[in-house]
Amino acid sequence: MTDWSIEEGVMDRRMLQNITHEIDEEVQQATQEAMRDDPLPLYVTVGGGLTEMASALLIEPKIAQRCTLVWIGGGSHPQGSPQEYNFNLDKKAAQVVFNDTTVPIFQVTEKGYGTCQVSDTEIQAHVAPFGAIGAWLYQRIVEGYPVFERYGLNAGETWTLGDSPLVLLTALTGWVPSGRSRPFKYERTSSPYQELFVPRLKDDGSYEPRREGRLMRVFDSVDTRLMFGDFFAKLRMDYGA
Repeated sequence: MTDWSIEEGVMDRRMLQNITHEIDEEVQQATQEAMRDDPLPLYVTVGGGLTEMASALLIEPKIAQRCTLVWIGGGSHPQGSPQEYNFNLDKKAAQVVFNDTTVPIFQVTEKGYGTCQVSDTEIQAHVAPFGAIGAWLYQRIVEGYPVFERYGLNAGETWTLGDSPLVLLTALTGWVPSGRSRPFKYERTSSPYQELFVPRLKDDGSYEPRREGRLMRVFDSVDTRLMFGDFFAKLRMDYGA
C-alpha cells in the first residue's frame, strides 16, 4: 500500500508518519480481530496512550464501525488538560482518534479515574492475603513508596487504581441489551455519564466543542462500589481459605 486514508477525513501517509510509533504485529492482529465476524460486541480498552488504536484505524478505517473504544485519559470537558498523562504519551495519536475517525468513544477523564481511590489498609485486607496474585499485587504497591520518596513525595494512605474502570464499563455492565437492534449491545452501566458530540482535540489537550457529529460518553466519576467490591469479592471467592 502506498497511501493510508481515513473515511470522511484527510489522513494520508504523512499523518501516519507524524504518529510516534511503528506499525507492529500486535496492531495487525488487533485489526484482524476487529474485522472478524462475531455476534458479540467488541470493546477496545486502553489505559494509556492511543498509539495502537490510531494505527489500527489508519490501517483499516472500517473497524470504527465494528468496535467501541474505552479510554482512560484526557482532561474533563470542556476545558481539557495539558498535563494529563495518557494524552501526553502520544498526542498525535489521540488527535487522530478524536478528530479524524468515527470510532465510538467511552472516555474516563482525569477527574473520573481520580475517583478510583482505595486505602492501603483496604489493599492489605482485601487483596494481599488472597493467593499469590494478591500478594504480588500488594508488593507492587509497597515498591511504589520508595519511588515517591526519591522525588520528595508522600504517597499517603491512598492509591488511585485508575485503570480499573476498563473492567467496570465492559465486563460489569447490564445483562439486558441496551436496544432491540442487532447486533445487541450490552452497555448499560451503573456509572453516570454525559453524552457529548466528540470535540476537536487540540495540541495542548484542550477541547473545541462541536454541535454535530458522533456522540461519545464522558465519565467524570464511576461506580467504585461495584468496581472494587467485585474485585475484592473475586479474590476472596477464588483464593480464599
